[in-house]
Amino acid sequence: MILLLILLVTGAFLYVFPGPTVFFVAAVLIHAGAGCLAVAWFGRGMARRWQASTPSGRAGWLLLSSGAAVGMVLIYTGTTRPYQSLLLIHIVLTVSGLTLLASRAVMHVHASRMRVLGRGAAAAALVVLLAAGATAIRQNWRGFVISNPELPPRSMLEEGGGAGGPFFPSSSRTSTGGRVPVDFFTESAQCGRCHEDAYAQWSSSAHHFSSFNNQWYRKSIEYMQDVVGVEPSKWCGGCHDPALLFTGMMDRPIREVIDEPEAHAGLGCVMCHSIAVHDSMGQGGYTIEYPPLYELATSDNALVQALHDFVVHLNPEAHRRAFLKPAMRDQAG
Repeated sequence: MILLLILLVTGAFLYVFPGPTVFFVAAVLIHAGAGCLAVAWFGRGMARRWQASTPSGRAGWLLLSSGAAVGMVLIYTGTTRPYQSLLLIHIVLTVSGLTLLASRAVMHVHASRMRVLGRGAAAAALVVLLAAGATAIRQNWRGFVISNPELPPRSMLEEGGGAGGPFFPSSSRTSTGGRVPVDFFTESAQCGRCHEDAYAQWSSSAHHFSSFNNQWYRKSIEYMQDVVGVEPSKWCGGCHDPALLFTGMMDRPIREVIDEPEAHAGLGCVMCHSIAVHDSMGQGGYTIEYPPLYELATSDNALVQALHDFVVHLNPEAHRRAFLKPAMRDQAG
């Protein structure tokens, strides 16, 4: 019973709140581990339960066992897009089995036939309402929506965080309100562990050579800083130099950091895949959403990397929400 409760709670949490948090990672691992233990535990006494059950109870155990079997398959295949139908089957079978078993327990309570039927109908209605509410909460994560103001800003002072912002005169912002660790922008090779084709295309793309590994751009910024100073060049950095701008390195003359790896990082994978776009007014109207658990993916520890990849393999929804924003699919035009 405790294992079933753990599976029910963690399963509901994973469905309703899939986000890049420690709780999500823990829930994925606990759900998979408890599922394996439940299969081993209940499998030992299934024959006895089957003999002692009524037809409705047997149907419940059959559905629950089938859902558990599908769950074991999903631990191997993962729940990436090709296996989403299997995940849905797993959810439907297990919820249906638990509902039937719960109804069987209700019917064993001493009460009139009509009262038992009423309780069964109420339980079914509650399951439907909970499922509808859970789905509504799950889908309500859209976050930022591209929306232009009625009037454009009258000056740079009204863009982004204004003159007091850490990245002024760029309109760009971060979800932390401050700087972001540099390896967030310089570890694109880590993405290549799973996205080999995309990483290979990026390696020779204009995005890769958007910063000071592009000599035309380098000379333009050096001349600009010689003429008007360092701060105005941050206006360009919002789109060309995230690894310098969002780490504070662009507060210094580019000649002082030109040989640093960050100056040659270009637009790394997460630069585009972690932004929430506010408007299409130009000049970097977006927010970098930094998920702290990104450090798991970029860890030098092979075990930590394997743990990250395993969790993403089992349930990629949190990874998808962190790096595949709605604007990339729904508002790409």
